[in-house]
Amino acid sequence: MLLVALGLAAAALPLVVAADPWPALAIPPENARSLRAPPRRPPPGDVDARARLLVDALRSGEAADLQRAEGFFLPREPFLAIKDMSGASGYFATLLRWYRRDIQAERARRRDWSGARFEGFDLSRACTWMAVGREANRLPYWSCYRSTLRVAVGGRTERVEVRVMIHWGDRWYATHLGAVPARR
Repeated sequence: MLLVALGLAAAALPLVVAADPWPALAIPPENARSLRAPPRRPPPGDVDARARLLVDALRSGEAADLQRAEGFFLPREPFLAIKDMSGASGYFATLLRWYRRDIQAERARRRDWSGARFEGFDLSRACTWMAVGREANRLPYWSCYRSTLRVAVGGRTERVEVRVMIHWGDRWYATHLGAVPARR
């Protein structure tokens, strides 16, 4: 009888869901949880080299190039370190799926990407410091909105918007190419 009562009492307690487990990686000083004021915004660094991977994917559309273009996207382990939410690994998978979908949508926007070549990447100046607790994060980071990838193709310069870039350490990564779909 006591076990039944304890079982009923336990069933009445609210379910507490913890964040996904902390990944095994070193936290860069630029993202240290102890930061209370924004550090200097990191420079673009190697973002051009990794943005070229996205241009390769736009040009060819081949599976190998699409997979390499994920080098421009925030890696899973830093994402899991940053996010303080249950289901962070599932949300990461969703963001990566949206990224792949957005590459295909961008390819479909233009009839022919053959001959496309990288011109440059312009990291937006519209940036916000995300302190701990904003956007379900347990680590702080800079977030820049509406950066631009410039691609020469067909005698013109095409501009591809990169909706959100965030930094991890001294590197910048895409987390959204297109608009973030509305949650249902």
